[in-house]
Amino acid sequence: FDDVTIYSTPKVRIYDWYVTTDFGPDFVDSDLKLAMDVRSYGLEGSGYKVKATVSKDGREVAGMENGPFDIKDGTSTINLFAKVKAPKKWTSETPELYDLTMDLIGPDGKAVDHIVKRMGFKKTEIRDGVFYLNGQPLKVNAQNSHMQHPILGHAMDEATIRRDMEILKQFNFNGVRTSHYPPVNEYLDLADEYGLFIIDETGDEAHATEYVSNMPEFIEMYRERVRQLVLRDRNHACVLFWSAGNESGEGDDIREVVEEGKRYDATRYWMYGGNAAVHPAEDIIGPRYPSPEEHERRYGRDTRDMRPSFMDEYLSVAGNGGGGLDDYWRVIYSYPKLMGGAIWDFVSPGLEEPVRLLKDQSPYKTPAHIMGRATLEQGPTGKALDLYKQEQWVQVYRADNVEISGNKLTLTLDIYPRLFNRSGGYLICKGSNQYGLKQQGAERLDFYIDNGRKQTLSAPLPEDWENRWHNVTAVYDGSEMKLFIDGTQVASQAASGRIRNLPLSLCIGRDEQSCGQDANPYICDAMIDNVGVFADAVLPSKFDPAKAALWLDFEEEQNQGTFYTYGQGARTYGSIWPDRVPQPEMWQMKKTVQPLSFTLVDLVFGNVEVWNRNHFTNASIYNTKWSLMADDKVIESGTLNLDVEPLTRKMVRIPFHKPARIEPGKEYRLEISSSLKKDEVWAKAGHEVAWDQFELKSWNKPALAGPAIKRNITLTQGSNGIVVSGQGFTYRFNAVSGALESMNVDGKEMLKAPVTLNVWRAPVANEIDGWNGNNAGQPSIQGYGNIGANTVLASHYYAASLDKRNLVPVSVKAFNGADVVVIDVKENSLSTNATDNRFENDWHWVVYSDGTVTVHHKVSPKGKMPQWLPRIGVTMSLDKSLSKVEWYGRGPQASYPDRKTGYRIGIYKTTVDDMYEPYLIPQDYGLRTDNRWVRLTDNSGKGLEFSMDQYFNFNAYDCTTDNLTKAIYQYQLQRGGDITLNLDYATSGVGCTCQGIFRDYRVQPTTYQRTITIRPLR
Repeated sequence: FDDVTIYSTPKVRIYDWYVTTDFGPDFVDSDLKLAMDVRSYGLEGSGYKVKATVSKDGREVAGMENGPFDIKDGTSTINLFAKVKAPKKWTSETPELYDLTMDLIGPDGKAVDHIVKRMGFKKTEIRDGVFYLNGQPLKVNAQNSHMQHPILGHAMDEATIRRDMEILKQFNFNGVRTSHYPPVNEYLDLADEYGLFIIDETGDEAHATEYVSNMPEFIEMYRERVRQLVLRDRNHACVLFWSAGNESGEGDDIREVVEEGKRYDATRYWMYGGNAAVHPAEDIIGPRYPSPEEHERRYGRDTRDMRPSFMDEYLSVAGNGGGGLDDYWRVIYSYPKLMGGAIWDFVSPGLEEPVRLLKDQSPYKTPAHIMGRATLEQGPTGKALDLYKQEQWVQVYRADNVEISGNKLTLTLDIYPRLFNRSGGYLICKGSNQYGLKQQGAERLDFYIDNGRKQTLSAPLPEDWENRWHNVTAVYDGSEMKLFIDGTQVASQAASGRIRNLPLSLCIGRDEQSCGQDANPYICDAMIDNVGVFADAVLPSKFDPAKAALWLDFEEEQNQGTFYTYGQGARTYGSIWPDRVPQPEMWQMKKTVQPLSFTLVDLVFGNVEVWNRNHFTNASIYNTKWSLMADDKVIESGTLNLDVEPLTRKMVRIPFHKPARIEPGKEYRLEISSSLKKDEVWAKAGHEVAWDQFELKSWNKPALAGPAIKRNITLTQGSNGIVVSGQGFTYRFNAVSGALESMNVDGKEMLKAPVTLNVWRAPVANEIDGWNGNNAGQPSIQGYGNIGANTVLASHYYAASLDKRNLVPVSVKAFNGADVVVIDVKENSLSTNATDNRFENDWHWVVYSDGTVTVHHKVSPKGKMPQWLPRIGVTMSLDKSLSKVEWYGRGPQASYPDRKTGYRIGIYKTTVDDMYEPYLIPQDYGLRTDNRWVRLTDNSGKGLEFSMDQYFNFNAYDCTTDNLTKAIYQYQLQRGGDITLNLDYATSGVGCTCQGIFRDYRVQPTTYQRTITIRPLR
């Protein structure tokens, strides 16, 4: 909904107006044309006049008048004209606005109607395939933005719009595409004020019915939509160009949209957000979602189509994503014809909902939650679950007890089905394949399992099926599948084998695998009670909740606060959280397209090239400072008085000096930072807009080895393991596997789970999406994932059993060295399924007498592997008290290999809790890249320091990776436990939904060798 206003007008009034500006070739003076529509409601007369003035800060810069003229019933258009001397131009960098005052004067000389609106002076052109604003070639760095609020839904209040625009400007965006409809009225008023280019979009999306754009009977509907858009918004300076809509087909009706729009505004150009890369009617072509290489080859270099190219959608930031932005803008900056693009998209789509916990009456107490607005109503024996709309079901956590993979299974429920259950009919489902019960239309009931292939047992529905209570029970006993309705067996068939476990949640009233963005209107229309799941064959009337894997009687629910729901499916796109807190991806977006870019050209003389990417403003509008750093300490600093014209480069000299003494082990770098000199509507003075760092590696000297500390160290081998002891420490290695499983320092146990090989991460959103799987050339694997289920990247990780490994020891040898203990371990990490793959591990552990540990780890993948791995390195669990984190690497926000240049190298401190990132779908998060070392300590400073012989990546979280993998909603995370620490030799990027992970950011399944040093902190 939008604001509704009731107002009255005089019988003769100013009904509409259309103001245009046009500069000459020197872009100094401007012509101003004003067409005013005067409408009379049945009144006739003579002697009327119109007056208009243009003023800024109370000073009139132009005046216009026309009349006297006669008024007749209906609408008359009065045209006014003025020459305006050297007006200040409206741009995103300089949003200069003027007051346009319009008066209708009656025969008595008094004002009949009086209107004041803001306007701006600007001119757009396309010349030789390049888009110009006010004579300057333009790059547009935009976001797509739905009107979206976590409580109000699609309604937007002014405070939220202002916050959105502040964020966009603070993170160096200069544009918004109003996907996929015109925004609320206030949006353009505020965009005028803040300085945001608006690509204003016609609300004509047809999506699954795109064929309507070829149907003549829809032409007038298309025309009406675009008329409403243009007539409402054409007087706003912020509207840079128009969009003929989104995904409404490629038919001739789109040409009608553009032509109709140009009838009402001839000053602006048109694009169209179709799924084809180009449309003959548009002035500005796509494509959407190309790879950087395709964008360069087909649209940057190709001169056959000399229309400017604007990616109306690209990158597609779903969940933990945003990888590859540098690659896109490297291409965009290289070709004048490429205008830029609009990232998909801005606000994560979460709506605030209560967390509603049901009580599992089985011994396992598995978390199960009511989703949507389903209610508990009176049933035949107490309360029952009432599912009556689309977004309603019960979500069961993927606990081990419901991950049934044996050769016995029983499903049972009481159900009161209604008419619309025919269109969905999901009853108890663990994906579309593993196991489930589903009503198929009005004809039958299906019970299915997957024991290597999907097997389905069907039974006809009884005549009295609807609007009556029934019990349905499905049993698999290892040799036969059976279906019972109201205690009577109605179908059976032979079946054997173990049920295949798949990484999908058990749901009541929904199939997680198929109920996504294209689900049926009703996924379940029924009342449900007494849901039971057994890992055994149990006949009706023999049910005992104490022996169940899950038993829900729906007698009560417990409120556990609120969370942001994304509904039953679709993609969790977004660059900021629903509450308007920026996601970590935003810092990369800010950096990639920052207004100033610096390049160190000559270290000896301190020559730095400054590239002013601003289109209209000199670099002098910023305060620019430089600092010479030794690690995180400033050893010299100064200011730069930059004078660099827009869209030019200039060499400047920074007068830093090489220290007379270079400290061994220190890293030296030069840092430059630019910030606002004065307050803007979107940020205060001092807000940083650009920065760059330069590693002065030629200065660095390796650290000097400290004096050898010789203390007593002992090695003891027995049934309880390989124990290494020294002054204040005792470490234990497993006698069979050789894994380091205990580190006790000064009486405090640091390690809660052993150090092991790690090739798994909780899949990020782009790894559980089939869109990019197609682009990456991945073959189909049935049964894994949800959206586009059979081509998701994570399917190949699961199929290769990267999430579950069997460690098979080959040899473990321990011996004393010179003041050290050495443990050599060989082991194989095997898949837990039929996939023929393994990782051969060689561990060379050395424990020193001061408690320091080094391990040289060589890991070699063998056999059938995925095309790439999510990560490779080691993982362990640390005591929960080691919650303070300090690291020397990129930060302070999370970064990934394809999204890391936006994060400074430095020394940072935080806590494990503060590293949490609340992605709507829980997934791997919080990685820090290019680290020299990381320390995890308790409140007293005791803990462990980890370093490697090469830069490494790490993340730490207070839940298990298994929990992070299995959680589908935030409330399923079991946080607050011991700390999972992952140390990565290499990590795959996060990619983008449309293109996946680019080749340069993939972890190849090849041999890796690293030396890790673990140092106790006392």
